[in-house]
Amino acid sequence: MSLVAGENFAHAPLREASTGGVIVSALLHLLLVLALIALARPFRFDAPMEEVVDLQLVPAPPAETKPAIAETPLQPSAPPVEPRQETAPTPAAPQQPAMQKATTMLSAGVLADPRSRQTREALPTLELGTRLEQICNLEAMAQVAKWDKTYRPDRVVAYAMANTKVKSGVITATGAALRSGGNWYNLTFNCGILPETEQVQSFEFALGKPIPREEWAEHGLSPVH
Repeated sequence: MSLVAGENFAHAPLREASTGGVIVSALLHLLLVLALIALARPFRFDAPMEEVVDLQLVPAPPAETKPAIAETPLQPSAPPVEPRQETAPTPAAPQQPAMQKATTMLSAGVLADPRSRQTREALPTLELGTRLEQICNLEAMAQVAKWDKTYRPDRVVAYAMANTKVKSGVITATGAALRSGGNWYNLTFNCGILPETEQVQSFEFALGKPIPREEWAEHGLSPVH
């Protein structure tokens, strides 16, 4: 018994040494594993960056300056231009013939002629205004015949196209008609006459174009007496 027991005690230190080697080996292996794990994982700073790296702020390069663009004030928009509408040209007004001013009054001499006896006898039977107008008609026929020998007037209607007007002793006929050679012509005249003496004092006229035959009846213009 004592021998066996002695053998067990003799081998005890060896077992303890063997156990310690295992522990050391295990620790070394653990350290190796930890080292491999550390190498395999990315490195991470657990401390704040400012505690690890001494940051130096570098001023940014100056920004490229661009020339200032002058602001152009907004101009009010022009109103839309309306398309031009072509208008027919206005026909020119017909040119009026020039007035012919008489220098010698002729009606008194015509009435004094023996061939005018019936006219002299008929005039006093007319109302004064009508009588003065008839004397002016006689003056118009005599003045036109003297002015242009191609006309042989035989009748004048002072109110054919428009009524006559009387102002300050002047009878104005802007729409008279004169008959000559079987045709009627437009006539305008201003006749200054004194009611007291029934004498023509001034006279001017303008002979116009022929009046179309289809208008004669409308204005009471007969082709013959």
